[in-house]
Amino acid sequence: MQKIYYTFFPSPIGQIYLAATEKGIYRVAWEYRSIEDFVKEIRSGSRVGCAHRPVKDISHFTAIKNDIERYFSGEPVSFKKYALDFKGTDFQKKVWRVLYNIPYGKVLTYKQVAEEIGKPNASMAVGSACGANDLPIIIPCHRVIASSGGLGGFSGGLKLKEFLLRLERECVRLTLDKSSTLFLTK
Repeated sequence: MQKIYYTFFPSPIGQIYLAATEKGIYRVAWEYRSIEDFVKEIRSGSRVGCAHRPVKDISHFTAIKNDIERYFSGEPVSFKKYALDFKGTDFQKKVWRVLYNIPYGKVLTYKQVAEEIGKPNASMAVGSACGANDLPIIIPCHRVIASSGGLGGFSGGLKLKEFLLRLERECVRLTLDKSSTLFLTK
């Protein structure tokens, strides 16, 4: 049974949960009610296809924890120095590689991502791949918006997506719904 290292820490959006294999980080999450729920998922292997032995190891995550905290303080952070262990289909991995390269404070549309991977009519599938991203913030799926300028979707909810985009101070017009428009400014 493979070891999965994990930890958790507080952030402005609630507890952040991290998990890593020997290959690299494979999970960044915040939607769990408790650490027990996160550990249960790790143990079951539901996201990676096989059961694992969870090992709490704060020291394994010191650098990335510090970088995530810097990110939430509004400092541009690159997560490219970390080894990642992607768990997904070939299509999802192509999408995630494009997302991984969206610079801090910039956005792409779902259509632009689809075009970048050579599938110009796959905007909806790109959205699904964004929703399946197990490494949000590191693989910044929140930086993908609708062609109309709307937020699109986000597995963490639109308020969180708006928060992350505001945090990055991107000057982009976003339409929340038909009756309100939001401008993100520096």
